[in-house]
Amino acid sequence: MEKKSLAKNSAFNLAYKGFTALFPLVTTTYISRILLPEGVGRVAYANTIVSYFVFVASLGLPGYGVKAIAQNNEKKEERSRTFFELFLINLTSTLVCLAAYYLLISSVPHFEGRRTLFRIMGLMLVLNICNIDWFYQGMEEYAFIAVRGFIVKIISFIAMLVFVRGPEDDLIYALILCVATAGNNLPNVLRLPRYVSLPRGIRVRQHMRPVLVLLASALATEIYTMLDTVMLEYFHGEVSVGYYSNPVKIVRMTYTMVIALVAVFYPRISFYYKRGEVEKVNGLLERGTKILLLLALPCAAGLVLTADLIVPLLFGEAFLPSVRTLQILGVLVLVFSVAYFYGHIVLTSVCMERMILRASIAGALINVTANLILIPTYRQEGAAIASVLAELVVTGILLWHARKFFLLRMDMKYVNTIRISLFLMVAAVVFFREWLGEETWTAVPVIAAAVLIYFGSLVLQKNELMMELAEKLKRRK
Repeated sequence: MEKKSLAKNSAFNLAYKGFTALFPLVTTTYISRILLPEGVGRVAYANTIVSYFVFVASLGLPGYGVKAIAQNNEKKEERSRTFFELFLINLTSTLVCLAAYYLLISSVPHFEGRRTLFRIMGLMLVLNICNIDWFYQGMEEYAFIAVRGFIVKIISFIAMLVFVRGPEDDLIYALILCVATAGNNLPNVLRLPRYVSLPRGIRVRQHMRPVLVLLASALATEIYTMLDTVMLEYFHGEVSVGYYSNPVKIVRMTYTMVIALVAVFYPRISFYYKRGEVEKVNGLLERGTKILLLLALPCAAGLVLTADLIVPLLFGEAFLPSVRTLQILGVLVLVFSVAYFYGHIVLTSVCMERMILRASIAGALINVTANLILIPTYRQEGAAIASVLAELVVTGILLWHARKFFLLRMDMKYVNTIRISLFLMVAAVVFFREWLGEETWTAVPVIAAAVLIYFGSLVLQKNELMMELAEKLKRRK
């Protein structure tokens, strides 16, 4: 098949990921004031539990499936066979997990009194049967993914405004949240016939080893990214979960937007690796690194510097205990981005999934240990510190294993433009905060000034990527 424009794919993916990232932020701003910390924590805890099952049901397909489709998308017969092999694996695992989930919440006394909420959240598992986003990503159909996502998210947000009006509407919110999170999967099936047909012969065994390795990696990762929520609820109750879950949403939203421009490189890198075109792979990795540095560094610094303004603006004064937590977690925007691009993309593309598993297990062990030590005393801040420690170790291990598969060339002039712009941005934040005061509303002008000064400085220094963007905009006129 003819390869699509990476620039257009990046634009569509950025628009979609940006909208997807903003969706929980905007909805949480509204929901936090309606359900209050207790209601937010209750739904967040139920979401955490069902997410364990969704991740197990998905196996490693969200990552492995993109590579498998990208490497077999040139011929319809090969593409169709690969798709149905992976879909059969996903269907089987989802049905097993669905049965296990409802057995758990129906029989364990811990869920007594909250079973209706957990049964509603189980809809995410049901919709996982149609979770074939990996297919469309492997086909580089980012335009379809973006348009579909916009429609589902807008409908869901309108439903929240109409139907969630008080603290007693937590069950309605849970139902809408399921549709907003997993409702994208239904349109996937309707569009599928134009890309695949029933193949002759299906062989799932060849996929099982990498899929199970990535499943183990995903389980280890989920342990150290979700266990903090479970332990917070156990030691300190649902209110602490509410204080912790909102900063996590902000960090994940920011990280999602940062990697949106480079995530579209994954199917292309997998394709080039299979064909042995190493120079093209190194070129994509170099370009992706420049994008990540350009975006991740100011985002991480911005969260740390303005957390005390962002939290009350978005979630209200009731969530002020979340400020320090957001400052601690802010550094993960950069750490997550590096781990994703140089760890998961590179190692999965070269069939070294077991290295991801090793890193995930190490991260899980560190996170569990740190959580047990820190959460009883430091509550949500302890959980944040544990997460940062675990992710630093994971990223270090991934980079150590991935370094032999790429050759990174970085222009120091490019790095210096970012360094100078970052310094000016930090200075601007300090100045405007001193000038405008510490009122909540000042978050908007402070952040706007920081963005303008950062990117303005890049333009004045003729940063490579900014000049390329300006040139493309000129051609469109």
